[in-house]
Amino acid sequence: MQQKILTSAALVAVMTAPVHAGSVTSDGADLVVKTKGGLEVSTVDGDYGIKIGGRIQLDYNTFDGVINEVVDETGSDLFFRRGRLEITGKAKDWSYTVSYNLIDEGSVDQLHASYNGWGELAEFTMGQQKESFGLDDTGSSKWITAMERPMPADAFDTGNNIGVRLHGSTDLLGYSIGAFKEGTDDENALELGLTGRFVVRPIYSDNAIVHLGVGYTKRDGEFDAIDSRLGVRGDVNTVEAGYDGIAGDEFEAFNVEVAGIFGPVHVMSEYFEGEISGAPGVPEIEASGYYVTAGWVITGEQRSYKTDEGVFDKIKPSNAGGAWELFARYDFLDVSDTALNPLVAIAAGDASSITAGLNWYVNDDVKLALNYVHVETDDVIADDDSGDALALRMQYVF
Repeated sequence: MQQKILTSAALVAVMTAPVHAGSVTSDGADLVVKTKGGLEVSTVDGDYGIKIGGRIQLDYNTFDGVINEVVDETGSDLFFRRGRLEITGKAKDWSYTVSYNLIDEGSVDQLHASYNGWGELAEFTMGQQKESFGLDDTGSSKWITAMERPMPADAFDTGNNIGVRLHGSTDLLGYSIGAFKEGTDDENALELGLTGRFVVRPIYSDNAIVHLGVGYTKRDGEFDAIDSRLGVRGDVNTVEAGYDGIAGDEFEAFNVEVAGIFGPVHVMSEYFEGEISGAPGVPEIEASGYYVTAGWVITGEQRSYKTDEGVFDKIKPSNAGGAWELFARYDFLDVSDTALNPLVAIAAGDASSITAGLNWYVNDDVKLALNYVHVETDDVIADDDSGDALALRMQYVF
């Protein structure tokens, strides 16, 4: 009997040994590990931390008419709109972001470090980053209302570039001013860009926010067109004004932002205007546009807002059934100003679209989206001046 007890004790000791093998230690404060929404490890005092996360967006689009590049046919595509791995971290007064695009051939999205030791009104960021121009463009692609940004926001998008930026915010106001050069993707031939944005929030409370903003950018480099896709991504036509064999060397644009959150209802609108200019003999290309978006969270939740960036953010479900959002948007882009100049090729002249959609925020990590888009153009493209699209998205954020 004693032998059996000793044998059993030995087996238990062997079986439980792996459970106690190894340990996690820290050379500073104790560690806190979180697994909700990615993997995050931080010290209890908040001085140090690192988080690994990302996003997956799988889209299916079907489109016809003037939207489709192929005449008299319906186009469709199933593709990864975004697949991105993100690492953020903090070391006392410093923070950093590393974001890498996994689809296609891969590319650096953001790669920058920030110093936060001067207080909330003076944060300094250096590296590849968003320039902060426009309300919709500055917001994260994870939580924008429609699947795709409106045409004028797409046409005047400054992108992610390498530079330095001073920015800050309080509940009342926020600002960003920076100098940039061409980003790591080498797509925009930017030699120097100066971009600024100022936001004021005359109303800021738990249930109501009013956002007013202005932005300006002046850019030197090589610019050959102002354009935007029609409605959705894929093999689609564009509304475009572009040079034929020449290029401008300066681009200038400004925008005005008006937005608000009132309980479960939110609205946002922007106006853009800009031009490409160049050496003597190179005509200017001018363009302008605007959009208006209105959304209603049927289940009663409120869209969140990030004061540090001055943007709308996610909707967090308050019950097991998730949050449901209905929205509608009208956008317009006009590039027809130089239509009579033989050195400038115009496609569509101007274009407008109406987008209606339903978003289901299943939980904090999963979002399903359905968008219907109707597009009309001033000029015919390949026998059509209108078209329709249906778009679906499955998004997982971790």
